[in-house]
Amino acid sequence: MTDSNQGSTPAEAGGATAPGVLYFDPNPTTARLATAGLRLAGYVVYTAGTKTEAVEFCQAHGPSADGTIDVLLLDTASSPELSASVLKALIQVPGASELPGVLLVSRANPTPFPGAEGLPSLKRPFTTPALLKVLREAIDETPPGREQVAQRSGNEALARLELTLKEHFPELDASSDKLRALQSSLVALGQLPTPGSGVSLQANLENTRLESLLAMLEDEAARGVLELTHDGALARLHLDRGRIRMAEISGTRDEDLRLGRFVVEAGFLGDEALETVATAPNPHGKLLGERLLEEGQLRRGELARVLINQAIEIVCHVSSWSTGGASFAVLDELHPLARSATGRAELRISDALLEALRREASRAEMGPHMPHVDEVYVRNDAEVARVGRNGFAREELGILENLNGRNSVKDVARKTRTGTFAVASILYRLDRARMVHRRRAPLTTGPN
Repeated sequence: MTDSNQGSTPAEAGGATAPGVLYFDPNPTTARLATAGLRLAGYVVYTAGTKTEAVEFCQAHGPSADGTIDVLLLDTASSPELSASVLKALIQVPGASELPGVLLVSRANPTPFPGAEGLPSLKRPFTTPALLKVLREAIDETPPGREQVAQRSGNEALARLELTLKEHFPELDASSDKLRALQSSLVALGQLPTPGSGVSLQANLENTRLESLLAMLEDEAARGVLELTHDGALARLHLDRGRIRMAEISGTRDEDLRLGRFVVEAGFLGDEALETVATAPNPHGKLLGERLLEEGQLRRGELARVLINQAIEIVCHVSSWSTGGASFAVLDELHPLARSATGRAELRISDALLEALRREASRAEMGPHMPHVDEVYVRNDAEVARVGRNGFAREELGILENLNGRNSVKDVARKTRTGTFAVASILYRLDRARMVHRRRAPLTTGPN
């Protein structure tokens, strides 16, 4: 054990007044995510992944040492029996039984071991503000008799064991030490359920930028699903150790970000062939990509490329969300569709962020002149004819052909199966070159 495990010293975190937390969590991913939030809030955090580390931190920084630890924080979602063992070991450290304790519990198992009901707890998933609130309350409003409460986890189980033995074996006269040894053996042999850790991070997009969340998850090499919500829309980014394996989105009104668009854009299938697969009976509710793969319409390498193109567009789309929520759930296994494309073309989180930031810079450059998705543009036919078809790029011609005075930017994007950002960027160029202009509302005059 080294001081690097704690990540900051009391002086770095704000001097002697900075509260200290001894945080036990055997899951390194959830531990890093929660630790990051606590340190940003100014806490000194001693993060332990094993019972030995937790005891050593408590001995070095607990009440009988330098006193920088003010509260114990134990995750019980991963292994309730291990957490109970750690708590029992900690309260044996001189002075540690006087420290307040907080448990992180799963919703499926809110009372992970006997006596836990007497301790403050926070159910997963939780937000960082909720964690800070419960820790602050535990530090500021520690109830009297804390030592007795902390020891209940061991004493209640021991009392129940003694009563059970007297009921079934009245002739048995076992000492407390033997009962404790028997209790420990039974706990070690018991097959207690271990609920999944579930959602390990939640954030508000009003005060947390998406690129910050993705950068942190990339640094931690996390595997799981980052879920984002905004104005009725829902997006899921499937992350795998610094890579985006696939992305999903629903409820968007401005743009078609479904997988079929990217299959057609890549030239792997035509509209009719795609429609045949998409409208076929789907009794097992499989995703379109899975069906295309199973029916031989796409090869794995082609599917990987399509998933990357879709993921880039979805990341760029959701990077503009400034309201809504975000949550990350750790997973042991990727979605089957994401697994099927693993090992082919890959999209790093940093590459997707770079593209999103480039588009953000382009939006800033276009400023108020950037076409809105609901705006309608009209060709300047005289200028277009003067330049001639050979004077335009293929994508510019595709846009020009769909400007009929009725189609909005959103409509053009759907008809050309390109993104609204790409259409807006081309229209911005054409508008500046006086090849197109916004449709003007007809002038109306009142009665004379």
